[in-house]
Order: sequence, then structure tokens, then C-alpha cells
Amino acid sequence: MTQEVNQERGSTEPVFNEREFLRKARLRSVLRITLISLAVAIGVLVLAFVVPEIMLQKQENRLDCLYPELVRFSEPNTVALGGESYGVRWLGRQKRYYLLRLVGDKPCAAGTLTLDFDAWGGEQSKGHYSFCVLSPDEPLVRRYPGISTGLPEGAKVYLAPYAVPRLEFYHPAVNYEKIRIEFAVLETIPRDNLVEMALSFSRPLTLDEMRALFPEAVRLMWGAVCAYEDHEYQEKPYLAKRLVGNPYLEGPEGEEEFITALEALSRIPSYHSDNLQRTAFFLREHGVRYYGVVAVGDPATLQELSGNELITGTILGIVTPPY
Repeated sequence: MTQEVNQERGSTEPVFNEREFLRKARLRSVLRITLISLAVAIGVLVLAFVVPEIMLQKQENRLDCLYPELVRFSEPNTVALGGESYGVRWLGRQKRYYLLRLVGDKPCAAGTLTLDFDAWGGEQSKGHYSFCVLSPDEPLVRRYPGISTGLPEGAKVYLAPYAVPRLEFYHPAVNYEKIRIEFAVLETIPRDNLVEMALSFSRPLTLDEMRALFPEAVRLMWGAVCAYEDHEYQEKPYLAKRLVGNPYLEGPEGEEEFITALEALSRIPSYHSDNLQRTAFFLREHGVRYYGVVAVGDPATLQELSGNELITGTILGIVTPPY
């Protein structure tokens, strides 16, 4: 009778299928491992490509806000237009800028500037290379024959790749071995052409004094600004090559706009922030004085300035037809 009861109970209870249980367990284990592997792969993909791309794009946006403005204030009469960017290594990219000089209202190609930067913010500028051409009567022709990347003081310097003249200025507090004066070249230029010329002064001038120096037919495009005390230029002559310039000469509030722009630029994180802030503070404290200017006009009008005692060095820049 007991056996019959057990048989009846056994007939109603489910039968345990060990094979089916193991099959489902293995399936769940494989599915779990697959999902974990997929999550890890996605995480690695995000860390290796998506996050670096976001970081690089953030750095590129920062540089796009910084360098075009920086070029305007440090390269005479020059504007930088953003070009293409391309990866050169993992966590590294390069961005190219096209440089233009405005001869009056006419833009002329002046070279390129390439920035090499990293995802964490380091940057290094490339391009904008200089070279000079020495004629046979130069005393250094044996050391620098023909075209040379060596730049002896006083040589006529050009910028690659378009061979446009580099605009330079001579600070009155610095003693130079040789100062270029290129007024005589203006006689060979057709009268209807536009000429870009960098002119240096024998003493720092205010904006009003500088404007009074030039005829109305001459446009003042960019003013080289004294960013240090005279004794600092005397003690460290290389400071005169660290150009700071005002591109807002034609505006009624150009100097205030210039200093405000320097202050805004100093707030963008970069290696230049401290120096930009120092320069803006110096100009607020001491006022804006100019030791040179980039002027644009016809050759005959500019040549009239050759006898002015306030003008020392003159560097001929781009020469072009007006249209």
C-alpha cells in the first residue's frame, strides 16, 4: 500500500531533467560572457577613439579662438584663416591656417601656419619659414650664397612658400648693425600699383603724431607697439623682434578695442596667456606708443616720406596692382 502511495505521488511531481538544466546554464553563461565582452569592447572603443576625438575637437576649437587673433596682433598686417585639420598620430592632430596680408582692401597670400597639438593641450607652431636672397656684393655672400635660410642682420628676408617680404621694424632704443632703407626701390614700381611698406620711427609716437606724419592718401594698416620700457629693449634687444601690433588704427576707438581684445585673448588658456595679460596691463599703465607702422599707398606718395627725419628703416612689402 505504501508503494502505491509513493507511485501516485511520484506521478504528480515534475521530473528533474539534468541535461536540459546544464544546457540552459551553459547558454546563460555564454550570453553573460558575450554581454560582458561586448561592454568591455565598447568601453575600450570609447576610451580609445571617441573620448580622444572629443578632447582633440575641444583643443582645436580653443586654438581656433586663439591663434587667428594672436596672428593679427603679432604678425604685421596679417590675417589667418582656418583650413583643414588632420590626424598625425594617436592623440595628436595638426591644424593649418592660411595667412593673408591686406594691401589696402586686396588680400594677398602670405604663407601658411600649421599647429601641431595634443589632446591634453600642448601645441607647437610649424611653417611660416624665412629665407633671404643675397646679391654678389653682400660681404657675407661666401657664407650665405644665393638663397639661404641663414638670416644675417640687415638681410632682405622673405617668407615661404610664396616669397613675400617679411615686414620688420627697428626699435629706436636698440643699436642695429644695419638698417634697411628701401625708398629707392619705389622709383622702379609702376605708379598705379599699391605698395605695402613697414616704416620705423626714430622715436615712439602717439597715434595722433603718427597719423599727422602721413598724407591722407596713405592707409595705416598695422602699428608696431612698444610693449616694454626703453631700458628693457636696450638690455634685451631680442624683445624688439617679439612684435605686438595694433590692427585697429582706422577705428575711432581703435586703441581701446586693441587693449580689450588683448585682455579677452589672455583669458583663453594657452602658453601665451601670461604675456598677453602683462602686455595689456603695460599698455593700460603707459599708454600706446608706436615705433613703426605698416602703410599702404602708391609708390610716389610713399616716396615723398623719404626726407622725413622721423622715419628711419623702411622695408618694402607686397607690391600689387590695385585690382
